[in-house]
Amino acid sequence: MFRYFRALDPRRSLATAVAWLAVALSLAIALALVAVGDYAANSMLAQRDTLMKRFAGQVAADLERALVNEAQPGSSAPVLPSRERLAALIDAARQRTKPDPRARILLLDERHRIVFESPDEAPEPWLPLLLPGVALVQGEDGTRSAVVTAPREAASSLAALGLYVAVVQPAEERGQAGSLQEKLTAISILLSITAALVGAAFARVLTRRLGELTLQVQRVARQEADGIVEPKGQDEVAVLGRAFSRLLQALRQEHDELDQLTQELEQRVQARTREVERLAADSRYAAVVRERLRLARDLHDTLAHSMMEMLHEIRTLRVLHAHDPQRLGAELERAEEVARQGMKEAREAVSQMRLNAVRDLGLGAALAGAVNRFAERTGLDVRFSADPQAASFADPRAETLFRIAEETLRNIGQHAQALHVDVALKDLGDGTIELAIKDDGVGFDVAEPHPGHYGLVGMREQAQLIDAEFELHSIPGAGTTMQLRLRVGPEMRPGNNGVRHAAPTP
Repeated sequence: MFRYFRALDPRRSLATAVAWLAVALSLAIALALVAVGDYAANSMLAQRDTLMKRFAGQVAADLERALVNEAQPGSSAPVLPSRERLAALIDAARQRTKPDPRARILLLDERHRIVFESPDEAPEPWLPLLLPGVALVQGEDGTRSAVVTAPREAASSLAALGLYVAVVQPAEERGQAGSLQEKLTAISILLSITAALVGAAFARVLTRRLGELTLQVQRVARQEADGIVEPKGQDEVAVLGRAFSRLLQALRQEHDELDQLTQELEQRVQARTREVERLAADSRYAAVVRERLRLARDLHDTLAHSMMEMLHEIRTLRVLHAHDPQRLGAELERAEEVARQGMKEAREAVSQMRLNAVRDLGLGAALAGAVNRFAERTGLDVRFSADPQAASFADPRAETLFRIAEETLRNIGQHAQALHVDVALKDLGDGTIELAIKDDGVGFDVAEPHPGHYGLVGMREQAQLIDAEFELHSIPGAGTTMQLRLRVGPEMRPGNNGVRHAAPTP
């Protein structure tokens, strides 16, 4: 049953709300009509009582004048007129006051017995005690009558006879006032029912179009329809339907534009993916090329030098074999030593390819080891110094700096004919480190070409790969200075202890 009561909730639908509004209005109209009916009934009863009082007072006044005028001379007590005279006086008073035709005039004695009645009907033997004013008396048959007594001071002569005037009228509380109230009540009930039916019908007419629009919107929401049929007219439902239609059209247009944009983005993503794949292939190829160049430089720095020395020794042996055979044995030992040194350098190069001392220990420690090996191999006076910050640098660019330093030391050992070498790794204080290698050898002309020698070219290429500044200063007879400056930024780790070495001269 609770479900049926919930269906009466005005918040569930507009039709229910309008129907409840119609019922409320009809009830208000019914209450207003009932109130009007009560007021009309009370007004008619008050009018009845007023007429009855006026009628009673007029009859009492006429009787008083008749008693005074018809009193016999010398008689002290007044004499009641004849019945015909009383009936004529009462009829005259009735014509003047025009009471209800059913109103009757009674003359009552002090024991409330009826002495005279007009119009003449079957009189009641007695009436209960009546006080001045208006009273309701119920008869033995259940009918009620309204009784109005005239004040006794209005007819003193009549009071002297022990009589007083009373007006009796059927007290149909329903009477004319009651019939009017009943009519108003019936009319209010009919109006309430009519208002409820009209409200329900109006709500059905109003909500029918709104319900159809709601069903269309729900179908669109369930993707069962592409749009709605715009309602005709100028009312709120038509305005709402047109607004929904425009909104759906705008959403559909935005959806189509979004689909088109998504397709364009997918095409762009596919194109970018192909471009990235191409760039990745190029990057892999460039990495392979860089690795080939690195291997070529390493081979040049190790095996090429050793092979050149071996070739030089073979040529010397050939000359000695032709012109000075006695020195052949000593030169063979020299050739053997060169081969052994070349083998050692090749093994060191392979070891460096497998193990990365720069990345594991830092640039400072790796340079210190290379300087010590160079000093042991050449017997030169080599001094090495490194600032703590610069010595801790250990990213892939540090490996390039290390290889350039090795190539520079190798060139000094083979070509410079120097006695002293200074190697310095400095922190310039602005996130930049500097590697400087200086010797006091024979020097050379930097601008003069050296066909067949690729050491300097390789060092410049390696410096360019890491965006380092490469400078080479040399004057014949005044030694050579190589300087590398690299902006490292935060890659240079602070707080690590640097090293300062002075390579001993054997």
